[in-house]
Amino acid sequence: MNSAPGDEELPLVEHVKELRTRMIIAAVPVALISAIAFFFSGWLLQAIWKQAVPVPMTIYSPMELIFTKLTLSLACALFLGIPLIIYEAFMFIGKGLYPNEKKFLVKIVLPSFILFAAGAIIAFFVAVPLIFKYSIFYSTDVALPQISVIKTIYTIIILVVGFGIVFQFPLLLLFSIKMGLVKAQDLRGKRKIIYGAFLAFALIISPDPSSISELLVAAMLVLLFEISLVMSRVF
Repeated sequence: MNSAPGDEELPLVEHVKELRTRMIIAAVPVALISAIAFFFSGWLLQAIWKQAVPVPMTIYSPMELIFTKLTLSLACALFLGIPLIIYEAFMFIGKGLYPNEKKFLVKIVLPSFILFAAGAIIAFFVAVPLIFKYSIFYSTDVALPQISVIKTIYTIIILVVGFGIVFQFPLLLLFSIKMGLVKAQDLRGKRKIIYGAFLAFALIISPDPSSISELLVAAMLVLLFEISLVMSRVF
């Protein structure tokens, strides 16, 4: 098999050394940003709580607040360090890629980051407040709501990251179209069926009596689907 232009046959040890070097280059700034973010983690925690959680903070162990601040600091550092991490990863694997593969990867990096950021923003400002509002509202008849700070932050991070990953759906569908697994024309012709499937999926994963979250999830899936079709024409 022909190798990609510029690709050099190196011993495995050399590849491991390069990978270690690039991991260190990416990890050091992330660690520094995390240390700086720790000084602002208290303010950040209060801002997140005010936006998303309608009950006062509660801690159940002496170290819980410190662990929560460390978690927030690391999450911020990873998010801000994503461009550097992606760059180092691309520089490591780029030598083994063909020019058309490099061009395609470069073209999808920015849309991928934008989609992830859009999913995270929608999760934090829309989905998370709705989930906490209704889940706590329906529990007040039975018990007084007192929720752990660190478990709440873990839940918020999981939801934000989860929405960001879900918003990669257009890129996954774009890959499928480019690889010939599905055809864009067939998808356009079956919009009603696909929209119905999205709504059914939303009803299953979002059991909200008010139907607000179900409609929100279905609308997002429809929007992502249409974005996928548009991207299939551009790329």
